[in-house]
Amino acid sequence: MSADSNQPPATPRSEDEVLADPRLHEWLQRYHPLFHESCLKSYAQLLHELHHHGKNYEASLEYLLHQHDKAAAEALWLLQHQKLFDLECQWRAGLVAVPGAQLSSNFEDWHDDIQACPVLSPISDDEVAVLDAFLAESDEPDALDLGNPTHDFWLHRRYPHMRDADWDEQQDLTEFTQFWDQHRGTGYLRQLPDPRGEQEAHYEMAARAEQRRRNPPPPAAAADPRPHVPTYGAEFDDLAREWLRRFEPAVNLRQFEAKLQMAERLEGNDDTDLEVALERLKDAGPGLVPIQAHADWRQGIIEASNRYYLDQVRAALPHVYDAYCQREQLGIRQAPVAERRRRKRAATHFDWQQEIIREGRRALGEPDDLDF
Repeated sequence: MSADSNQPPATPRSEDEVLADPRLHEWLQRYHPLFHESCLKSYAQLLHELHHHGKNYEASLEYLLHQHDKAAAEALWLLQHQKLFDLECQWRAGLVAVPGAQLSSNFEDWHDDIQACPVLSPISDDEVAVLDAFLAESDEPDALDLGNPTHDFWLHRRYPHMRDADWDEQQDLTEFTQFWDQHRGTGYLRQLPDPRGEQEAHYEMAARAEQRRRNPPPPAAAADPRPHVPTYGAEFDDLAREWLRRFEPAVNLRQFEAKLQMAERLEGNDDTDLEVALERLKDAGPGLVPIQAHADWRQGIIEASNRYYLDQVRAALPHVYDAYCQREQLGIRQAPVAERRRRKRAATHFDWQQEIIREGRRALGEPDDLDF
């Protein structure tokens, strides 16, 4: 594909196509080979995101400012993500049996398609009331930017370590989980033991030890001097930018730059926070938006804008919930495939984990199954 073409393909390049691209493999020869596959998979995921969301990224500021219903709908699904996390804590502790749960990765797959999760009760009025109370008390729109908890996989799966004396409070559970625990009395779930997770980790470690035994690292004298290829962060962004410029349609690079700009706004700083705040207030219409006195006028505007935005999300929540209930009553799928546009993975989280756990069990002389 010519990098000069401005026409995006009908479908994004698949992960297999990216992994087999000789141009990218040639580019990666300057890097240590250890993380080549991970880097290419990250790039394939980026191409998928740009294909399905590139237009939104290009209209980044408008996308941020006119999404009250969308934000309310996404916030509504936080309830199901939270309930699934609660259930996982109990399952990991051996307190409940969950149909279809063989490994903790089953919960990851359910989080990835939360609208179709088969092990949760429908969202209830009292659960929505907790979400509404959270929105009423919150003063930061970023508190809603939680999405799928598996995006913070290690954060959510490390809850047993929160009892350690050296636990970093900055890595605590999300604001919504803490609010939920306080109002639903579920905080004890984060204190439960995790025998299931410990057993899985035991087999995973055995599998990695066996892999190291079969493929020992080269002697220190023969160590590869090349740097490791980045798989995330600013260095990966630089690499992806270069690949997009060389190997993809021009529109992809433009959308990628817009995506980074939107991410910068979401992360926020004094300049971008004020820019977003002013745009939101300009979009508020003829109604009055109260602005509290503040020693720094900029901060006063930002806080007023945040409150306005969260109030608009609260106002949208009832009719978004009504639409959810109607779909439930009619037996209509909550998120049609055309709307979800989920990334099609070559393998699920379960596929990956069951393979390594079974390898670990074989290495320990145990049966080649998941019956443990």
